Amino acid sequence: MIKRLACLLIWSAVALSQNVLDPASVDWKSAAPVVLALHRTPPLYPTDDPAGLEIPSVQAQIIHNTAGNFVRLEWADKTHDAAVLPKAERAWQGDHLVTQSAATDRFSDACAVMIPARAVSGDLNPSLQMGDADRPVHIFVWDGTRGAAAMEASGRETTKRTGQSFPTQAQYAAGKWTVTMQISELRAGAPFAVAIWNGSQQDRDGRKYFTVWYRAQ
Repeated sequence: MIKRLACLLIWSAVALSQNVLDPASVDWKSAAPVVLALHRTPPLYPTDDPAGLEIPSVQAQIIHNTAGNFVRLEWADKTHDAAVLPKAERAWQGDHLVTQSAATDRFSDACAVMIPARAVSGDLNPSLQMGDADRPVHIFVWDGTRGAAAMEASGRETTKRTGQSFPTQAQYAAGKWTVTMQISELRAGAPFAVAIWNGSQQDRDGRKYFTVWYRAQ
């Protein structure tokens, strides 16, 4: 009986998680939307043209329930910059070789949520430039071509993949991206910052849109 109840609880949590991950789920109608202002990073490369503020803001919603902590990001983007990478035609090629070579000249739409890797005290948050040595960060990235990847950093040029992914869903419709993420560490009151990459503006790496720190409600 106890084992059966545990299985039912696990199944219920999984079902609830899948439901909330749907960007169109009715659960999001009860989550208060917050509009976060976006800022452009300055040009990082000599070949970069100045980029206009094509995406001035992103809307964020957060849900905390028994299945976990979820965030829903929505922003207007007049272009759909994402692609399906080809699979290897032969087993000896290896998919990783194909995906790397096919993605070298492609710029995808993407978004990320950054949170402190450790609990913060007071109002002292990590640096917006990927944290710092004393206050590292975790970064949850969704890319329109490459999917979801969890990363960590402790300052500029220290960002590295953890090899982990996380549950996420995305849809593009009527000139808008909507992306949902399940981030277990994004508890109520936790600081978070958002980044957006616009593929049509050749955004990549540190060339992006970003917000200041906010607190998850």
